[in-house]
Parts: sequence; structure tokens; C-alpha cells
Amino acid sequence: MKRTSSTIAEKIWRKIIMLTILLFVVFMVSACSGINIDAAKTLGKTGRTVVVQAQQNIMVSDKEYSCAMDSEYFMHGYGGTTQLPQYLQILDSYNDVQQELAKRSVVFEKLADLYDAFGGLAGLDTGTETEKALGDLGGAITSYAKQINKPTALLSDATGVISKIGGIIMTEIQKNKIKEASIQIRQRVDAFEQLLGSPTVRNQTIGFRNLLAADRNSAFTTLWDSGVYDPKSLLDNFGMDAGLVSKNNVSDLIKSTPDSGKALNNGLKEVIVKRLSRNDLVLIEKSYDTSLTALKNLVVEHKKLEQGEPLDLARLQANIAELQGIVVLLGKVKNDISANK
Repeated sequence: MKRTSSTIAEKIWRKIIMLTILLFVVFMVSACSGINIDAAKTLGKTGRTVVVQAQQNIMVSDKEYSCAMDSEYFMHGYGGTTQLPQYLQILDSYNDVQQELAKRSVVFEKLADLYDAFGGLAGLDTGTETEKALGDLGGAITSYAKQINKPTALLSDATGVISKIGGIIMTEIQKNKIKEASIQIRQRVDAFEQLLGSPTVRNQTIGFRNLLAADRNSAFTTLWDSGVYDPKSLLDNFGMDAGLVSKNNVSDLIKSTPDSGKALNNGLKEVIVKRLSRNDLVLIEKSYDTSLTALKNLVVEHKKLEQGEPLDLARLQANIAELQGIVVLLGKVKNDISANK
């Protein structure tokens, strides 16, 4: 009788254990089954493309600032005002802009690396690479915040948070890792977007650029009026559709006719002044705003992924197309970040 009771108790205990395991498996499946692995891969690729395009537009801005500052140097050197406090303040402001752009560029580079690692995680990566990329990005964001003298959200330490995740079913382990990585990425993208959208950065990106553009126009006007430019190429553009080119000595011809030559000279100068100012300012501001919008949209899509909702990447794809178009319009298409790896 005792042996029979013991056998019955053993069977009951085994059933309890099996039921517990079954309930645990059901819990794990219900907890993470909403995560779509293919959607995570797609978000990783799309996120990286957004980052690459934003990075290219930063390079455009940096070159535009540099060109505009050349005009600043010229005007103060020409006028003998290089020792004025205002000039020294402008140089300090430009140095701040350069540092901000450099730090911002590093953040985007680290974010691109992180999306690469996130794509690997969706392909059964162990999580170590993603954790390292999270740490690198967090460090870059902190450095960027210090550069613009702004506080940033306290980012949790990502060490071990993904690779330590375990479980019974491999697919559910992978989904758990993806979800945790997405949460970590979202927090960092959101923190970066808050910093990038601060009034300090907007003023450096747009307000200071407007000042430099005005100085560039002044520099050009001064040089044009001094007669150092040859207007032949501009006149050739006017005659291009008709198959005409201007004479080689066109500058001498203009000077030889004081009345009509002066009017012609002023007309050509106005064309160039408007060319210098009509596109760059608008496009750089548009690039800045579109980059902010793209980061916000990335945060939204990460939340959807974590909640098991279908992704809607149309907005991000529109952001990508817009950023690509800006670079093309400015005629400064840069290589992908990965070209340097």
C-alpha cells in the first residue's frame, strides 16, 4: 500500500512539474510572440538608411559653413578689422559650430553601427555586439550633450542586458533579445533627438548660417565690383540654349562701354547674389528639420515593434527620400558611412 501511495504521489508530482513547465512556456510565448523578427530586420535596415542620409547632410552643412567662413575671413582682412571683438566672437561661434557638427557626426556613426548590430540580432546574434554598440552610442550622445551644454536623459548600462536573456524556446529568446534591444535603441534615439532639437543647436545650424550667408554676399559684391571676376562663363550660360558663347574679351568690352557696361555688370552681379542665397539656406534648414522628424518617426516605429504592432515605414521612407534629394540638390553627394569601414 505504501509503495502504491508513493507511486501515485510521484505521478502527481511529475504532472505538476509538467504542468508548471507548460504554463511557463505558454507564458513565454504569450509574452513575446507579438515581436515580428522580419519586421525587426526591416526596421534595422531602414533605421540605418535614415542615419546614413542624415550623416551625409551634416557633411553638406559642414562644407557650407566652411565656405561661408572664408567670406568672413576675407571681409575682415579686407577691411582691416581682424582685431575687433566682434570678429573674434564670430570665430569662437564658428569653432562651436564645428565642434557641434563633429560630435553630431560621431553620434550618427555610432547609431549606424548600432542598427547594423540590431539587424544581426534579428539574425540570431548573441547580443554582445548589440550591447557594445549601445554602449558606444550612449557615450557619443553624452559627449554631444556636453558639447552643447545640455543635460540628457540618464541612459541605463546595456552591459549584459541582452546576452543574459535566456529561456526554453530559441525563437522566444531571440524575440526577447530583440525587444530589449529595441527599447534600449529607442531610449537613445529619443535622447539624441531631444538634444538635436534644442534651441542652441537650431541657432547654430540656421541662425548663425544666415549671418554667414550675408557676409558671403558682401564678400562677393566687393570682389565683383573690384573687377577680379570674368563674367564669360555666366554669359555663356545665358547663350547656351541658343548655341551661343560670349567673346573671349567680354570683360574688356563691358569696360569699354561705361553706360551700358555698368548696367550689364549690375545685372550679372544680381544673378550671382541671388544664386548664392536662394537655395542653401532653405535646404540646410530643411535638412535639419527632416533629420529631427526622421528620428521621431524611428522612436514611433520602435514602440510599435515592441508592442507587436505592424510597422508603417512609409513616413521614414519619405524622410529618406527628402534627405537624399537635399544632398543631390546641393550637388555634394557623399559616400556611405560604411565605405570607410
